[in-house]
Amino acid sequence: MNIEAINTFLLLSETGNFSRVAEKSNLTQSTVSARIKVLEKTLNVKLFERTSSGVLLTEAGQKFHKYAASMLEIWQQGRQEMVRSSSPKKTVGLGLHMTMWRRFMPEWLVWMEKHHPDFAFHVEADYSERLVDYISQGILGLAITHMPSALPGLVVEPFMEDELVMVSRNACDFASCDPVNYIFVDWSYGYREEHQEKLPEFATSNMNIGYGEIALEYLRISDCYSYMPRAYVSDDLASNRLHMVKDAPVLNRPSYLVYSKHPSNPEVINSAVIGLRAVNTRLDQGL
Repeated sequence: MNIEAINTFLLLSETGNFSRVAEKSNLTQSTVSARIKVLEKTLNVKLFERTSSGVLLTEAGQKFHKYAASMLEIWQQGRQEMVRSSSPKKTVGLGLHMTMWRRFMPEWLVWMEKHHPDFAFHVEADYSERLVDYISQGILGLAITHMPSALPGLVVEPFMEDELVMVSRNACDFASCDPVNYIFVDWSYGYREEHQEKLPEFATSNMNIGYGEIALEYLRISDCYSYMPRAYVSDDLASNRLHMVKDAPVLNRPSYLVYSKHPSNPEVINSAVIGLRAVNTRLDQGL
């Protein structure tokens, strides 16, 4: 499928105006129109409907939009990868779950640069599902995720267990914590089950926040409490901006290393794994 047509489709869905797309793309309006017609013919659906103020996506166009965005992103990443592959340096691509970059970056990069100055680096932070997709697509070489997905062609092995502690802006003990003021953050798959087992009274919290950064910012200004990875809030605990809730159970969140069974550069993947384990050991020892 023509990537230029995909890009034109995305621009038109954003602006809703053929002339603006033409101006942004340095094309004639007829060329923009022709690209959309070719795309509609290829898909055998109508993607846009005209209105008095421009065009709007049809229902089919709305469904196609997410695939078009993914195709463009993969294409752009592929181009970048080809540029990197033409470099004489070996490239290692590492993906980290959104909540884990604080634990390993930039320590891992420092370790890798020290031990492998001839390497080039590509680092992404995203959610587990997306990182596994990146491995499958060859965009990344390895990732640390919280989802033990056993997919064909991938190796999944336990990496570490992250401690999660209940924290609050105010010093308090667990017995005084009212579930009404509790924020539930859905940290990972294994975490949910342990949370339900050890804190059933907090499972029906009135506040459920899906992104840890939002919950953390709210904790800093509210009288609520929630579970946070210890490494995630280490600076807040050290400065007494947050306090660990006394006697609250410590929960665990498992993480996994994911990489291809048959990587194109196994020695690079092995070096990256050694670096991750070395950094994790140092952090565990407080060095």
